[in-house]
Amino acid sequence: MAHGRRLDNKSLESLLDQDNPAVRRRGIQKVEKVIQSHGQGLEFRNLSYSVMKKQKKDDVWITKEAFLLNDISGQALRGQVSAILGPSGAGKSTFLDALAGRIAQGSLEGSVSMDGRPVTTNYIKKVSSYVMQDDQLFPMLTVFETFLFAAKVRLPPSISNSEKIKRVWELINQLGLQTAAQTYIGDEGRRGVSGGEKRRVSIGIDIIHKPSLLFLDEPTSGLDSTSAYSVVEKVKEIAKGGSIVLMTIHQPSYRVQLLLDRITVLARGRLVYMGDPAALPEHLAGFGRPVPEGENSMEYLLDVIKEYDESTIGLEPLILYQRDGLKPNQAAQTPIPKTPKTPFRKSANSLHQFHLNSQQFSSTAQSHSASYTDYEVDEDEDDDQFDNSLERKTQTPMQPRLASHFYKDFSKWLYNGVTGTPQRPMPSWTPARTPGLTSAISVHNLSHSAATPYIPSPQTPTPAHVYHQHDLQPELLDEPDSGPKFPNPWLREVAVLSWRTALNVIRTPELFLSREVVLTVMAIILSTLFHQLHDRQFITINRTLNFYIFAVCLVFFSSNDAVPTFIQERFIFIRETSHNAYRASSYVISSLIVYLPFFAIQGFTFAIITKYMLRLHSSLFYFWIILFASLITTNAYVMLVSALVPSYITGYAVVIATTALFFLTCGFFLKRSKIPVYWRWLHYVSAIKYPFEALLTNEFKGDNCYTGEYSDLSPGPIGDIKLSKLHKKLNTTCLLIGEDVLSSMDIEMESILLDVAILLAWGVLYRFFFYVVLRFYSKNERK
Repeated sequence: MAHGRRLDNKSLESLLDQDNPAVRRRGIQKVEKVIQSHGQGLEFRNLSYSVMKKQKKDDVWITKEAFLLNDISGQALRGQVSAILGPSGAGKSTFLDALAGRIAQGSLEGSVSMDGRPVTTNYIKKVSSYVMQDDQLFPMLTVFETFLFAAKVRLPPSISNSEKIKRVWELINQLGLQTAAQTYIGDEGRRGVSGGEKRRVSIGIDIIHKPSLLFLDEPTSGLDSTSAYSVVEKVKEIAKGGSIVLMTIHQPSYRVQLLLDRITVLARGRLVYMGDPAALPEHLAGFGRPVPEGENSMEYLLDVIKEYDESTIGLEPLILYQRDGLKPNQAAQTPIPKTPKTPFRKSANSLHQFHLNSQQFSSTAQSHSASYTDYEVDEDEDDDQFDNSLERKTQTPMQPRLASHFYKDFSKWLYNGVTGTPQRPMPSWTPARTPGLTSAISVHNLSHSAATPYIPSPQTPTPAHVYHQHDLQPELLDEPDSGPKFPNPWLREVAVLSWRTALNVIRTPELFLSREVVLTVMAIILSTLFHQLHDRQFITINRTLNFYIFAVCLVFFSSNDAVPTFIQERFIFIRETSHNAYRASSYVISSLIVYLPFFAIQGFTFAIITKYMLRLHSSLFYFWIILFASLITTNAYVMLVSALVPSYITGYAVVIATTALFFLTCGFFLKRSKIPVYWRWLHYVSAIKYPFEALLTNEFKGDNCYTGEYSDLSPGPIGDIKLSKLHKKLNTTCLLIGEDVLSSMDIEMESILLDVAILLAWGVLYRFFFYVVLRFYSKNERK
């Protein structure tokens, strides 16, 4: 660490007084904060995010770019709780998503760094956790089991099982959940822990591995004041452990406000205030809107934001005061409400004219206002949205966000030293349409204190030399310093996920019993409806065909209950995998492993009941194998549809429609030769075709003779009789043998195992597509 001489505030003022007299004191405070905190915690510069919105103007729909975040810069320090506040639509959740790497690459402009080094989105996700606003938890797991599962997937195998259990109990004690440790989480239909306890559980599963960054989206939403205070109090303790904590919060109570170390107030995606909550009254007083006696300063600021937002002036005075310290004059301190019916003309120059008439506005501010351009605003347009877009385009990419011209002069003096070479910008963390370059002061080799900053002495290397030696553009951090991408190996993930899934299935018996009861009851009903099918007569052939097609369709339609089951789990999956808790392939395989025994039991139940009640000629083993394979394949298909659709209602519609199409083209209603050529491909992709043909092969294959009249076969699915090659080879006097039934049904492939293999191949393909959807498209991020 280089040694230097200490300059107090008075010396620093005298150094900069001649260049920036109007904003001297405010600028010094900002530079002190930047110097004190640079290289610590999470830094963000010039973050901007826009979407294309459709608006109706003069009965014509137009597409317009709207900025949800507009050039926001600042810092969140380690060991502190930073809260993001603002009115509805201010961009709080969007801002949190931007910092957490939950906005798709190429959509976000700006740069993010940790501890002075730029980072990638991938790095942020690996060292952070994100607690969503909704508590997405498994209702039939206890609090202890929920934490233990999180510990098993998030902690590496190098930590013993006993140590993981010990850490779980420490976390339970830390979050004050001792009395609820063995209580089920519960949901709307099952009584469980309280709302405040559930929120603390949601936080706990994301901090079991002690992340460096913790993001919380509305952690107090829906809680009473006592529960909300308890949650934030626990978050405060987590921050004291060395984590960087950022959270969005809506109307915090006074007690909660006392727990906050730093607040960021947004309005329409723009920065209105950032700093200590205790300094907010002074900030408002300097703006000319002192907080009335007995009023909450945060609530009062939101009222002021609303007042300016609904006025003809807009939010510009608040934003300029936060960014540059430009105080409004008396007219701007009392904004006039909008009059939508009267068109008006507004320009940035006219807005800055308020500041020109103010005694606090300096010549530096006058030159600053000259860089803005006149523009018109239509009465139907969103004024603030238009202003945001315009200011974004008039600012240069190199303009710092937290500083005025005085800040730029000081940083230039600080870095130029002897060489006079301007500093190089830090690269942005994601590709952007306009590179979000930013200037940042590096103080890696400067000692500093909370009171006064250190300035290098002439005997020490100048900052320009320090930049050359230590490179202010370090390599982007893409991987954490230690550990692989996933905490555990693949097999261990499969084992832990299988354990959790099995617990949920066992404790939610309706998932298994409902289908088991349906198949059992329907097997009994079908057996009594079709009576005995063992007679080898023409009249029983059609009845046997009808039974088998209905059996296959029953198996396929009974799997529809998996649609809402996975849609509910999908949100938990996205939350857990967004920060690399486990692989998508582990989830896919573990769910299959757990359900295989249940599929086997269900298929065997239906097969054994119908086999012996109807006295079928088919092999029981093959009958069971075919039904077992059918359950595996249809479950895979339903899971794939569930991953693609937004809701279970849509999922049911898609599954029922496609299953009906499979049913129509399987060869029962329309034989393969009767299907139009341009639709014949549907016959081969039908998942019902293969089990249906396998069941018929199992029943009719061979030279068993059937007796009766041909008129007994009509009407029915068999249609025209086609004598098989076996019939001709045997030269028998029998009118019809079993092989003739298969030939008449256009069944050419008379191999049960081959049909089962193709059916399972479709199941594997569905599972693979299910994995692809989970791996690449089930990401909780904005586009």
